[in-house]
Amino acid sequence: MPIHNSKLSQRLSRLNVPLLMGAVFAASMGTGVFTFTLPLMNLDEKAGGMWLGSGFAGYFLAKLLIAPLSGNYADKNGSTKPLLLSCGLAILLPLLYLLHPVIETLYVIQFILGLCAGTVRTVSMAAIGASMDGDKLSSRFALLSAVMNSSFLLGPLLGGLLYIDKDYLPVLGAMSGFMGLAFIVFMLCAKHLPTSTAEPDCTGDISPGLSHFLSILAALFGRGMGIGSLIAFYPVLLKSSLQLSPGSTALLFSIPSLVTVLLLPVSGRLLAGFDRKLTTSAGMLISALALYILGGCSGIPGFIFTGILSGIGAAISMPPSMAVCSELGCAKGRALGYANMAANIGFMAGPLFCGIMVSSSGDVGTPFKLTAIAGGLCTIFLISEGIREKGHKKAGLATAALCAIVLTLLIPLNLKQEKSDEFFRYSDVAMGTVVNLTIPEVKNKDIRINAKEAIAIMHRLQKDLDHRDKRGSIGRVNHEAGKKSVRVSEKAFETIKRGLEISEKSGGSFDITIGAITTTPFYYALDKSRFAGHKELINYRLLEIAPAENRVFLPKKGMALDLGGLAKGTIIDAAADHLRASEIKTAMVEAGGDFMVFGDREWSIGIRNPRGKGIIGHIRVKNSAVCGSGDYYQFITPVSKDEKTRKHHIFDPALLQSSAASIATTTVAPDAETADALATTIFIMGPKKGNEFMDKHFPDCAAMWILPDMSIVSTKNFPKINTQSKTEQ
Repeated sequence: MPIHNSKLSQRLSRLNVPLLMGAVFAASMGTGVFTFTLPLMNLDEKAGGMWLGSGFAGYFLAKLLIAPLSGNYADKNGSTKPLLLSCGLAILLPLLYLLHPVIETLYVIQFILGLCAGTVRTVSMAAIGASMDGDKLSSRFALLSAVMNSSFLLGPLLGGLLYIDKDYLPVLGAMSGFMGLAFIVFMLCAKHLPTSTAEPDCTGDISPGLSHFLSILAALFGRGMGIGSLIAFYPVLLKSSLQLSPGSTALLFSIPSLVTVLLLPVSGRLLAGFDRKLTTSAGMLISALALYILGGCSGIPGFIFTGILSGIGAAISMPPSMAVCSELGCAKGRALGYANMAANIGFMAGPLFCGIMVSSSGDVGTPFKLTAIAGGLCTIFLISEGIREKGHKKAGLATAALCAIVLTLLIPLNLKQEKSDEFFRYSDVAMGTVVNLTIPEVKNKDIRINAKEAIAIMHRLQKDLDHRDKRGSIGRVNHEAGKKSVRVSEKAFETIKRGLEISEKSGGSFDITIGAITTTPFYYALDKSRFAGHKELINYRLLEIAPAENRVFLPKKGMALDLGGLAKGTIIDAAADHLRASEIKTAMVEAGGDFMVFGDREWSIGIRNPRGKGIIGHIRVKNSAVCGSGDYYQFITPVSKDEKTRKHHIFDPALLQSSAASIATTTVAPDAETADALATTIFIMGPKKGNEFMDKHFPDCAAMWILPDMSIVSTKNFPKINTQSKTEQ
C-alpha cells in the first residue's frame, strides 16, 4: 500500500528531504564534472564538432527518453529502485574507459550517464511532489533547484581542476565517487521514500485539462531551447567577441548559474503565494529578454548584465514551474516525466537550431535573438492560461494575441542582415575554433554565398587533413602504416609535399612524421620514457610518395603523419583563394588567431601576450599571412620544483619532449601555410638557429620570438610592433 501523504510529509520534513536533496546534489555533481570536461577533451583532441554535437545530442536524447519511463515506473513501483539502479550503474561507467580508453568510449559513457541523470532528476522531483502540496511545494522545489544549479556551478569548477593535467581518469574517478556517495545517501533514506509517487486511487488522467498540460510543456520546451543554445554556443559568442583568458571566460559563463543559486532559496519563499503560472511566465520572459540582449552584446559589461538578468529569470521561473507540473495530475512521476521530456526536447532543439542559423547567417548573435523570440512565443499559452484562471478570459486571449504579434514582428527584423558601412562579417566554427571572414565589399550581392562556400571548403579540408578523421586522407595513410600505400586527395598530397620540403630545409626540426607521438592522446602530459622506442618512427626521410598516383606510404608500423604544424594555414589559404576566385578584391580570413589578408587594404594585427591578458602590440601588414605558435594553447603546468617549464603540445622531434627554446612565435609570410609551418619550426629552433634558418631559406618572410624571460627577438625585416595603436579592420 502507498504511504499516506500526511505521514510521508512528516518524515520527509524532518530528515528525509534534506537527505534526498543531498543525494541529488552528489549525483548532479558527478554529472557536472563529466559533462563540463568532455568538451575540453574534445577540443584538445580536435575530435571535431560532429563528435561534440552528437555526444551532447545523445546525452539529451537519453534524458528525454528516460524521463517519462522512469516517472511512470515511480508512480507504480516507487522511487527507491530507479534511484539506486541509476546511481549504481553510473558508478561502474569508468570501467568502460579503462577497458577501451578512447574518446568514443567517453561519448558512450555520456549517453548512459544521460539515462542515469534523467532518472535521478525526474524521480526525485516526483518523490518531493508526492510528499507535499500548497505553498510549501514551491519552496521545496526552490531548494531542489538551488541544489541542482549549485552542482552545475561547482561541478564544472571541480572538473576543470581535475582535468588540469589533461588526464581524464581523475574526472571519471570523481564522477564515480559522487555517484557512489549518492547511492549511499539514497540507501539511507530508502525506507522513507514513497512506494508510489502517484496519489491513492489515481487513474493516471491529466488534470485539470489537456490545454493546461500542453501550455506548461510548451513553456518548458521554450526555456529548454534557450538553455541548450547557451550551453552549446555561449562560449563561442564569448570567444568571438572578447579576447579573454580561459579563467575570465569561465567566470562570465558561470554568472547565470551563480545568480540563480543565490536567489533560489529567497525567490521560492517570496513568490510562494503568487499565481504559479503567471510567475513561471514572468521568469521565462525575463530569461528570454536576457537571451535576446545577449545576442547583441560585444563588451564585458553587457555579458555581465545579461548573465545576471538570465539568472534572475531562472530563479523566478524554476520553482513554480516544477510545482505546476507536479500538480497537473495525481500521477506525479508521469506528469514530471513528460515535463522533463519537453525540456530535454528543447535542450536538443536549441543547439541544433543555433548551429543551422550560425552556418546560414554567419553570425553567432542572431541565433540567440531568434531563440529568445521562440522562447517568448512558447510562453504565451501559459500566460493566457494564468490570466483566464483569474476570471479574465478575454483579457487572457488579448494579452496572448498581443504578445504573439509583437514577438512575431521581431523575427523579420532579426533575420535581416545588419550591414555596417564598411565591412561584411561572417563567422562560423571550424578546426575547433571560431573563424571570422571580414570583407569591406558590402555591396557585393553574392558576398554571403561566397563566404558560406569558403567556410564549407574549410570544413571539407579539415576532415581530409586531420589525422583524427579515419576517413580522411591522413587518417587512412596512418591506418595503413607498415601495410600498404594509400591514394590521397590532390590537396592532401600537395600539403604533404610542402611539409616534406620544410622538414628537409629545417633538418628535421619540423617533421610531419611526428604523428608517431602526437597522435597519442595528451602525449605532452606523458613521461618522456613513454616514447623511448618511438625515435626510429619519426623520420620524414622514410616517407614514400608516388606523385603519378598521389600515393603515400609509411613503411613502418607505428609511424603516423601529423600535419597540424601547417594544415591550419593550408585551410586558411584555401578559404582566401576561394574569396579571390569569387572576385572579392580585399578580405581578411582569421581562424583562432592566425590571419590571411589580401587586397589593397593595410590591416592591423594584434600579437597575443603569452603570459598575460590582451596583446603586447600590433603590426601592420598587407597581402600577407600572420600566424603564431605558443606554449599557451595546450599545456600542463609544472607540478614539482624540478620542472621549470610547461609541458605543451609543440614537440621537439630530436628531444622527444616539449620545446623550451621559446614561449611564443609570430611569423609573417606571403601565405598562411608557410607562416603556420614557420611559426612551429622557429619555435622549436629558438631565435639563434631560427634567424639563420630564416635568412637562408625564407629571406622574404619575417619572424619574432618571445623568450621565457618575456624578452623579444625578431628578424630584421619583422614589422614594427606598435604598442599604442588600436586594432583596425
